[in-house]
Amino acid sequence: MVSRRLITCLCACFLLPSSANAQLQIGERLRINGYGSFEFEKRLTDEGKADPNGSFDADELDLVLNFNPVSRLRVAADLTWEHGAATEDGRGNVAVEYAFTELFVRDWLKVRAGKMFTHFGIYNEIHTAKPAFLSVKEPLSTNKNDKFGSLLRFYPRWQAGLALLGNGHLSSVDFDYVLQLSNGDQLDGNPFEEDDNTAKAVTARLRLHPTREVSVGFSFYEDQLGERDAEGEDTGRRTKLLSYGAYATWTPSALGLEFEYVRGHVDPSALQAHGRSGLTAMVYYRYRDRFTPYFRFEWLDPDSEVVDDYARQYVYGLNVRVVQGLYLKCDLNTVQAGEHNLRFRGQGFTEVKGSVAVGF
Repeated sequence: MVSRRLITCLCACFLLPSSANAQLQIGERLRINGYGSFEFEKRLTDEGKADPNGSFDADELDLVLNFNPVSRLRVAADLTWEHGAATEDGRGNVAVEYAFTELFVRDWLKVRAGKMFTHFGIYNEIHTAKPAFLSVKEPLSTNKNDKFGSLLRFYPRWQAGLALLGNGHLSSVDFDYVLQLSNGDQLDGNPFEEDDNTAKAVTARLRLHPTREVSVGFSFYEDQLGERDAEGEDTGRRTKLLSYGAYATWTPSALGLEFEYVRGHVDPSALQAHGRSGLTAMVYYRYRDRFTPYFRFEWLDPDSEVVDDYARQYVYGLNVRVVQGLYLKCDLNTVQAGEHNLRFRGQGFTEVKGSVAVGF
């Protein structure tokens, strides 16, 4: 009995410090953050492409992990559970938003490999992080234009490939950039596993910060999508996709202004090429750093060759910071569209949206 107690005490003396050491090392190397959003939406008009029932949505819960095995190496992942995910019941969605390895070389040069957000414009790389922006949803006209009347988005949400990125100073101007080479998007198959054609997508974004109050950005995306016949076989022909845009933000004080414009071209091998464009503009005012009313206008021309296919949206909203990291949001959205808009078919509507967004 004595020998057993003695052995136990000796094990505790040797193992406990080691365990505490390991926990300390993990704590220094691993950082866990996250965010979530619980939402509600209801259509207020008799008809339209919106929810008539007034539905609650357990929209998402994300865990963001950053692990630094050594000082110059970072492994990052964003794991998400959407819409009350329950795979056994076939409900919701479980996904890896991004998962990449990043090597630090200099401030102006980092090398990244894996699945990444497409670095285009203001919102795409933060579109899942709802506490990071004022409104309940990101703009449809520039970010989810396939839900606003376009056949294809200006660019895919995610990419699998390589990226170079960094930041620096030119005189008094701060800047950061991203250059991505990836499989791009495709109409079927898994673009995060293999490409369906030899062409690779190129993405580039440059952001300039002339002052603390002003930010200006320029974005570019080019890809070629495989085309298939009626039997699903690759025809060898390609649809060329090109998108480019610019944005600016200005926050002189409590007042804030934001503008983004995206233009693009879709050129199928056997059909007429067409242009398309979208814009969003927002003004807001932060009152006592707690209450932020905002107004956003969105507009989209899905196909420059089609008459009366426009869509526009007016968003009137209020963002309330309850405590640090917890936000209440409410939007009143009015959508108007032309008769030839592929999604709305000329049927406008008004809806209300609300959310509880948390970041931790």
